[in-house]
Amino acid sequence: MTTFLWMISFVLHGISLFLIILLSLKWMKMKETEKEQEKWLREMETMMTTYLMQFKEENERFVKQITSSAVRQKKKEAPPSLPIEQVVDRVELSTAKRNGEQSLESLVSEALKLQQQGKTIDEIAKALKRGKTEMELLLKFHQK
Repeated sequence: MTTFLWMISFVLHGISLFLIILLSLKWMKMKETEKEQEKWLREMETMMTTYLMQFKEENERFVKQITSSAVRQKKKEAPPSLPIEQVVDRVELSTAKRNGEQSLESLVSEALKLQQQGKTIDEIAKALKRGKTEMELLLKFHQK
């Protein structure tokens, strides 16, 4: 009887030793995976830092180039200062009629008339030879 108990004890000890070894192997693999992930994380972080630094330098060069060209252009052309009223009048005149185009009021009335007839914004834009976005905004601002 004692031999039988000794045999069961050895078998159980063998199984527990086998399970402990398996558990330690899994734990080692997990630690290796963590180290590899940390390595990848550091590499990605350095790549992003490098990329952002290059991006920042490029932006600084671009801003410097824009400001220097704007200064040079300002020195070349010093347009006469106009009062704001004259500028607004010029803008209104240039938008009101361009090379025989419709005036703003007739354009609005024509667009509203076409919309009441059930035409889509694309069809209205094609009929009036204007952009789709322009017609959307025009109709949105002039709806009742």
